[in-house]
Amino acid sequence: MADSQLQPHKITKPIQLLVVWMIGLVSLVGTFLASARLLDSPSWIRPFLTISAVALVPIFMGLLFLLQTKFRKELQDDPYYSKWLETQRQDFKDFKPENLSGGSPGLTLTGGGTEDLESSRIKRYEHYKGVFLVHSWRPSRIKGQVADVLLKLQQHGEGPLSKGLVERVEYALGPKFFSGSVEKRNQEESFRLEISAYGPMLCLARVHLTDQSTFVLERYVDFAPTTADVDLALTSGRWSADRS
Repeated sequence: MADSQLQPHKITKPIQLLVVWMIGLVSLVGTFLASARLLDSPSWIRPFLTISAVALVPIFMGLLFLLQTKFRKELQDDPYYSKWLETQRQDFKDFKPENLSGGSPGLTLTGGGTEDLESSRIKRYEHYKGVFLVHSWRPSRIKGQVADVLLKLQQHGEGPLSKGLVERVEYALGPKFFSGSVEKRNQEESFRLEISAYGPMLCLARVHLTDQSTFVLERYVDFAPTTADVDLALTSGRWSADRS
């Protein structure tokens, strides 16, 4: 009998939770209807149990619909999702945009000089022709990996990327990823490169334009792995981040 009982610690996948949800609905409705059939007194108990059994069905189905819509992302079968969600909660705890809230006690506005930061910022736009290296990531679905990462070019305003003037991109992530630099010519995908990694790394990308000129972009690819993730990578002997 003990073996047939529900063991909560073994419910680790969203689909299992939904199955338990439906089993709970069937059990409750069946129990209410069986009780209504067996009980004679008080006189109100039968209609009460019958109405309750019928009402449970739309309530359960409505909550199930809510889970599949509003909370759909929380139901994704991803072993790292809860860690990522907790990281997001911690990073954005008490978030207040300081550019809109009139500043904060720890924010100090400084004046510029002949070569202030704003001038340097504008010059970077000009030097890189509005082309920048960006990345996005998700908790990896590959066993033993920490994150799946997408690297690609992003055009700010109009420039060589949006005008089709980028010929190719060379990526360098370190010898733990590739034995040398890798070249991408998939212009329609903004020269996207897909990798899986155990830890953060510095990526350099040499952008080759059709006029034979080049410039180098850089991106520190961080996805905030937890201590447990790093320990797993180290013990597996397959640490992929470039620590040189």
